Amino acid sequence: MARFTSFVVALLVASITSTSARPQPYCTNCVSSPNNCDITAPCSSFGGSLFCGCRPGYKATTYAISDTDTTKQWRITTLPGHEHRVWTAPGVVCDTLCKYPFGSDPCGEVAVADQCYVPPPY
Repeated sequence: MARFTSFVVALLVASITSTSARPQPYCTNCVSSPNNCDITAPCSSFGGSLFCGCRPGYKATTYAISDTDTTKQWRITTLPGHEHRVWTAPGVVCDTLCKYPFGSDPCGEVAVADQCYVPPPY
């Protein structure tokens, strides 16, 4: 029993360590001309940068992209007036109505990436 308990504790510690070591999700910039966003998510100015933004109440295509994949779609809740938007990487299609498109937490099923960073240009 003691060996099993030690194994479980080691597994939990490894899980916590690997979770905290993960890099922050990144927010991919778009370019406005020529526009590299999908027609369903036009390139919009947000916080001094350009990102592809779904129209209010919509998110990325469910069968292709997970609600928790912040490299493809994310919400940002720290800037008032933009809580209702889902932002996407260039080329991502926003044609799926969110589970709750309106209300106090619109598109709440999409992961929040308030601490995302924009990778440096190459």
